[in-house]
Amino acid sequence: MPRILVLALLIAAVLAIPAPASAAPRCFPEAAPAISSCIDGGIRSFWEAQGGLPVFGYPLGPASQGPVVSQVFERARLELHPENAPPYDVLLGRLGADALAARGEPPTTAEAPQPGCRFFEQTKLNVCGAFLAAYGRYGLNLGQPGVSPAESLALFGLPLTAPRQERLSDGNSYTVQWFERARFEDHGAQGVLFGLLGTESGVGGQESGVGGQESGVGGAPAGPALQPGGFILAQGDQLTRLGQPVTIKGVNYYPQGRPWEEMWRSWDAPQMARELRLGRDQLGLNAVRILLPYGLSSNADGDGVASGAVITHLRELAQIAGDLDMRLIVSLFDFYETFPVPGTRAEQANIAYINTLLGNFIGDDRIIAWDIHNEPDHYTLWDKEGNRDQVLSWLGRMADAIHAVAPNQLVTVGMGQYNNLWVVGPDGRRPVDYSDVISVHIYNAADAARQLDELRSHTGKPILLGEFGWPTGPACAVRAYSEQEQDTMYQTTLAAAQGRVAGVIAWTLRDFDAGPTMRWETREEHYGLFRPDGSLKPAAQRLRAYAAPPLPSQWKTDLPLSGGPPGPPGGPRAPLLIAESGHYVKLESRMLWDALGGRFNLGLPISEVFERADDQRLVQYFEGALVELYPEARKSPDFAALPPDQQMQRLVRFVDIGSSFTAGRSFPAQQGVSHDRGYFFPETGYAVDPLFRHYYDVLGGRWRLGAAISGKIEENVNGTVMPAQYFQNGRLERSPLTQGIEVGRLGSWAWGIQCSYVR
Repeated sequence: MPRILVLALLIAAVLAIPAPASAAPRCFPEAAPAISSCIDGGIRSFWEAQGGLPVFGYPLGPASQGPVVSQVFERARLELHPENAPPYDVLLGRLGADALAARGEPPTTAEAPQPGCRFFEQTKLNVCGAFLAAYGRYGLNLGQPGVSPAESLALFGLPLTAPRQERLSDGNSYTVQWFERARFEDHGAQGVLFGLLGTESGVGGQESGVGGQESGVGGAPAGPALQPGGFILAQGDQLTRLGQPVTIKGVNYYPQGRPWEEMWRSWDAPQMARELRLGRDQLGLNAVRILLPYGLSSNADGDGVASGAVITHLRELAQIAGDLDMRLIVSLFDFYETFPVPGTRAEQANIAYINTLLGNFIGDDRIIAWDIHNEPDHYTLWDKEGNRDQVLSWLGRMADAIHAVAPNQLVTVGMGQYNNLWVVGPDGRRPVDYSDVISVHIYNAADAARQLDELRSHTGKPILLGEFGWPTGPACAVRAYSEQEQDTMYQTTLAAAQGRVAGVIAWTLRDFDAGPTMRWETREEHYGLFRPDGSLKPAAQRLRAYAAPPLPSQWKTDLPLSGGPPGPPGGPRAPLLIAESGHYVKLESRMLWDALGGRFNLGLPISEVFERADDQRLVQYFEGALVELYPEARKSPDFAALPPDQQMQRLVRFVDIGSSFTAGRSFPAQQGVSHDRGYFFPETGYAVDPLFRHYYDVLGGRWRLGAAISGKIEENVNGTVMPAQYFQNGRLERSPLTQGIEVGRLGSWAWGIQCSYVR
């Protein structure tokens, strides 16, 4: 008898003992009408004990009633042998070997053992690299610790070919390797997938080829037609839909111009539909995560209320996602930091909120999961007050409430620090225990693989990389905030995610575009993959290449999309676009611009207002000035009583760019200039030259320009010699062309220095 056949019989003989036969058949209403067959008896017991959907898939037809009772599943054929004593009464068919035999393929040429590979003496073939990693990750449960080589062998069998290129049913060519019971397929960024050999065998009845999909470890579509419906389920370390593993590829989303609560308070569903469609079309997204603030509406006690408006808006978002074959992850309780203890009125309000809101979406398969709270470990109670037990207790109770009201959808919690996912709470549970899918946020790309591996050692559940990304601005603010760095971070993080997670959700889809709004520029505005003008950043190509199938849903609605573009902010502090430079002045910056004569005094704005990296002070560069803004001055008790000019002087301070520009230079002593009060500065020994005194006063005097640090000199400015005088905060000069007094462009010089420093 050939050695391969002998080994095959031995492997079949050592499969685990199935559990006692169940009393009733098990059917799959969640996959109907695509799947209508049930499983029963010993086949059902074996199916349930040895891995269920992730390992075998759905039944493709009823059990055959020939000499040997068998039933074909998407990935396997199970044969019932009641004449054998357990554990030999259910055997696995050799679908891979059968498929190759049907092709009439000759035996593969023998190989020599290769370093770093597993060599199978029986077939003289190696299994290496990604295929070896996938082979060792799965196996039938034979009661051995972990996944032993024997358990992997029992599931997949021996290798029958070397890796080779084959064109599969989706029309594309992939590197594949055949085994007795499987075909491994290398789908690049998607990872190693298992072919649906049961489906391809064509012996499973009308149900074979559910939705025309090819799927495997990570899930990937092989054809354009996909069966709609099916909740996303957690099965082992995978997410599945209709019994097939799927990969999530999504983004965290706020509409451009309206992040945070403003998304909900200035609702514009048509804009969201346009932007998410672009994400689907240009990036291949199949999921979107949104964050829902708890305090959008509240009762007299300040507790959150799931108002009709909130429910309607969430329904519209679910409809938008569903129409695009995308699914939603909804993060609840955003910006909520009370985390009430058990038995309080606040806790009762939390649970009432969950019951009301989620109760409207119980049967909605467009929603993947409810995220209890976004980064609760970064809130004061945990992070600064050291009361993490109160937070953990609350998370567990809210998870229980969500599971009770929404059993069809998954529960997760998006922790900010990966190692907080396995911290034990006062009830003895960890976040990984009451989460169905484990959400982790990682912004340290270089450490992502290590963090994911450590997290995997604490859970066997599916892992979702729920946030990752990198800012590309503000311009010239921080050295590393660039599109090149973002591209590198995406490349590194997505490589780390390969084979380790069930999906990725990038932060974020679009830059928020602070310019025309009342927000300042911060790094949070610049994490997007789309620029404000709608063009894609280089990192977008990395996410586009991360393969993931569409996720069509069964639940359909036809709601009108409400809202529309809000009008621009109004009033004396509203954003004002200075068309010549393309930058805005707003709030205190707009007040300064209007009060000091705008371009005449300051020159054009050459940056937006942004947070300076070293001290988070708000600054803005103009051609002729660098200003620091102090909006917190409004909180001073005496501020409202001050006259407008003194209010302005508290709100805005000019930076001493004149002193910086002339550092190391010495100027001659002034001759023949009177030391008139208000124009002479004993600390520097210089007075404002009579040529510039009127303009010094008009421009804002000492507050605007500071003390004189030179007398009037003849200065070469960009190749033209002209009269000029330096002050701590700038330079005044007389143009030889107009003979008018102008502010020197020292702000442009300072901006050039700043940008050179960070690049």
